[in-house]
Amino acid sequence: MRRFLLVLVAIFSLILVTGCSCQVDKGDKVFEDLTEVVKTGEQDGVAIEKVQITVSVTSGVVSDSLTPLIPLFEAEYPHVGITLKTISGGYTELRKTNILEIQSYQAPTVTLGYPDHFAEYYSAGAMINLSNFIAGPNGYTQTELDDFIPSYLAEGKGFDDANPNDYYSLPFNKSTEVLVYNKTILEAAMAKDATIKVPKTWAEVKSVSDKLLALGATGELDGIITVAAGEYKISEHINRGTFYTFAYDSSANAFITFTRQVKSTYTERASNEQGYLAFDTPANVANLKYFQDENTAKRFAVAETFGSNYASDAFKRGQVLFTVGSSAGIKYNEPEGNKFEVGISTVPYFTEDAKYVIQQGTNIAMLAQSTNLERAAAWLFIKFLLQPEVTAKFAMASGGYLPVRSSAYETEAYQEYLDNPPLEKRSYSKAANLALQYRTQGYQFFVDPAFVGSSKVRDEVGSALVSIIVNKAEVKKRLEDAYATLGKAYQK
Repeated sequence: MRRFLLVLVAIFSLILVTGCSCQVDKGDKVFEDLTEVVKTGEQDGVAIEKVQITVSVTSGVVSDSLTPLIPLFEAEYPHVGITLKTISGGYTELRKTNILEIQSYQAPTVTLGYPDHFAEYYSAGAMINLSNFIAGPNGYTQTELDDFIPSYLAEGKGFDDANPNDYYSLPFNKSTEVLVYNKTILEAAMAKDATIKVPKTWAEVKSVSDKLLALGATGELDGIITVAAGEYKISEHINRGTFYTFAYDSSANAFITFTRQVKSTYTERASNEQGYLAFDTPANVANLKYFQDENTAKRFAVAETFGSNYASDAFKRGQVLFTVGSSAGIKYNEPEGNKFEVGISTVPYFTEDAKYVIQQGTNIAMLAQSTNLERAAAWLFIKFLLQPEVTAKFAMASGGYLPVRSSAYETEAYQEYLDNPPLEKRSYSKAANLALQYRTQGYQFFVDPAFVGSSKVRDEVGSALVSIIVNKAEVKKRLEDAYATLGKAYQK
């Protein structure tokens, strides 16, 4: 009943790129045969040694949710052993670790990552083309491939400029951004002013914020919730200048989303090796000035406004009533002791025809410093994780991540999760339901095309937004400085 409408995705089975660090058979059919070898544990009537593969992921919720799935796979494939290598510090550290291990010929067999990370691995000759695996007898039928969410699946293509339809990754753990709000205070404010509502557009953020600031300044919203220090008074924060109605958790996501929402540009991809800066436009300058003025009016902030890496910290302290953050991080907005109720809604937009919301989460890929048997085993593991029941199980265990296949949403277990979640997963379930609503309410998920160095561009525009909002940097000059910092290699 919540099935996504999928479009046909054409698959072309082309040349498989092998790694340069080990001797491997480059024949197109070898992996189809070896997958059967790994399944049976025998090759030409002789037992093989157990095939060991290493899977590198981030520590925390991802590794915790993967850990119980590994014994299930090993029970089904007893001739494969999985070593789960966890990297602390998030996906940035995972990327750095992978690059170092690729350089030292100690790369894992399988890893998670974003498209811009994979662009760098591909440039180093470290990525395995999955198209032959997909097209083989142990791969996917076209019907099965069509079952993947199209926008998720599309991220795995485009690395090979000569063969842009070849897949180098498949979707694994996906999320999006949502609007989180202090439902307890907002409902109290609605009782005093019936025109106050959960904002859907940036214009409504502005008008609702003004009404909330007016109520808060007079003390009418004081004492409604408690925080760590006890009874909470919005009026005191407003008087001290430490209260903002709205904050964005990720400055980089905010910058990139804003460019889409005003129909402007961010970067231009020429090839996997080359991309150009395209964000110094009149539309972007005007829009960033708009949010700078909103900050002055206490209607918009970023995490760094509060000296923090995450706007959720200020949200839990009651210094913010609305915040945009990842659906996978909903729990970080929940106050200890349920001191107030959290609501979830759609991210604001400017116009109906540009309701853009960023697509987040990583994909799964195979790296080239591996033998043919290891690759065959890795493919079986990847395919196991992407079964509808398993991607649903991972999504429910991890909380805010979403299944990557349409049929996963229709499984009995996931339907129960959407409709009647356990108490500790209610916020995550709301976020998952909201992600479904995005697709029926005209919102457009997007990911900007990746190229070598695009992760540096993302970091720089995040820093630029912080400078513009927190330090009141002159917008046009700050964008020009970003171009200069990134250098001529990114400019036409």
